Amino acid sequence: MSYLLIALSFTPFYLIGTIPTGYIIAKSAGVDISKHGSGNVGATNIGRVLGKKAGILTLLIDIGKGAIAVGLALLLNVGLWYSATAAFAVVLGHCISLPPLLKGGKGVATSLGALIALTPITALGVVVIFSSVFAWRRTVSLASISAAICAPLIAIFCGLPDQILYGIIPMATTLVIRHKDNLKRLALGTEPRTELKSSATPSPDQGTKD
Repeated sequence: MSYLLIALSFTPFYLIGTIPTGYIIAKSAGVDISKHGSGNVGATNIGRVLGKKAGILTLLIDIGKGAIAVGLALLLNVGLWYSATAAFAVVLGHCISLPPLLKGGKGVATSLGALIALTPITALGVVVIFSSVFAWRRTVSLASISAAICAPLIAIFCGLPDQILYGIIPMATTLVIRHKDNLKRLALGTEPRTELKSSATPSPDQGTKD
């Protein structure tokens, strides 16, 4: 199989990732999420603008996208390297959302879903790290960055096959890059703590960038 065909074979996984879950959920509530909060279609922005229920629904579906994509890759039984790379493809698709005018998500939930299907022990490890950091600082961005950085380390510590890292390292790198603005605010001490709304009415001045 040529390198071009191999690359094209990841297109379905990428397209699964591009499904803009948050945008669709917001539209069903009569809200154009691109004009509220950070404009991001991820669960954090949806939760801040539309409330906890919408945020949780977005989170669960985005997790499902990652798990389904990697699950399909595993069913093809091409090799562990292929499934690991499919994990990166679906996360990349989520971060570069469709339609292209939208701001894609940060890739956190989709990465978790991909890890659940690919390596459950790593998924458990990043959940523990995320939960611990979030409980300490109440900041989703810091918790997400911490979990992303630790994901490859967990895989190495658990003695997982090197092929797993083909997906985890680029996934983690993508997540950190997507949080570059959050990193700047964390360094300046201006990153806001996470507060989800209980109502489903977007605030006109919603402006956090998480």
